[in-house]
Amino acid sequence: MATVADEARALRVSLIANAVLSLGALALGLVLGIRVLVFDGAFGIIGMVTTWMALGASRKALQDPTRRNPFGWPALVPLVVAVQGVAALATLVIAAGDAVIVIADGGQDIAVGVVAGYGVVLAVGSGIVAWWLGRTSSDLVHAEALDWRGSAIRAAVVAAGAGVAAILSAASVTSLLPYVDPVLVLASCVLVAPLPISLVRHGVGELLEGAPPAGTAAQVDAAVVAVTDARGLSAPVVRAAKLGHRLYLEVIYHVEPGRWSIDEQDEIRRDILTRLDGLGLEVWPSIELTTDPGFD
Repeated sequence: MATVADEARALRVSLIANAVLSLGALALGLVLGIRVLVFDGAFGIIGMVTTWMALGASRKALQDPTRRNPFGWPALVPLVVAVQGVAALATLVIAAGDAVIVIADGGQDIAVGVVAGYGVVLAVGSGIVAWWLGRTSSDLVHAEALDWRGSAIRAAVVAAGAGVAAILSAASVTSLLPYVDPVLVLASCVLVAPLPISLVRHGVGELLEGAPPAGTAAQVDAAVVAVTDARGLSAPVVRAAKLGHRLYLEVIYHVEPGRWSIDEQDEIRRDILTRLDGLGLEVWPSIELTTDPGFD
């Protein structure tokens, strides 16, 4: 799991790279009147805003609890992830609607060479940033990496579409050229849509106290089974939920009366926590030994 410093550094690099590429695309698109570039630049600017939010959430989520917020702010992380997804989806809907209007109005000519060059540069640049961000294990950075992967997909579609436009122009099929730009936007929207949807599902799932990812759940189960076997206990009731940097863990053992002490319960808790050190999460455990068969 990434440290706070690793997470913040990755988010700052993403913000700077996004600013350079997005503002350049927006300016070029507005000057030349190329909608697909304007769409890409606007998409990136929204990404800059959500990255700035992610930086704030990264710092705030690990601050000490206060009297007003006695459990801290771990929910900020999945909240920002969900907001990133919603913002990206809203941009896709607006861009798709604009593309449909352009098609209905008869299309719009584009500078094929400019669009092709932009697509290649952005696809390579976005792919590199996505790869670099992927080396940092963090929900917020993972959301950023997905954004950059989406950017690479959009850029690849743009470059491919420009190539198609060049072929149409060479074949003298000029009647279709005005529709290349809006069709590229629509194709980009369709291809990119699954990425922000996955962000929304992930963020909302954590906010609703859903089960942790499969890898985390497997490590939790392994730790509990190991301690259970070592202590000769019966299989417990186990519940876990991940919320940002925090893992909530409840383990309930049904035991016979008069055989277990508070000290031993504490030892079980410490054993489980020791086995979960490698998760890199703040584990909040609730380990219960009960003689009540109906308590679970």
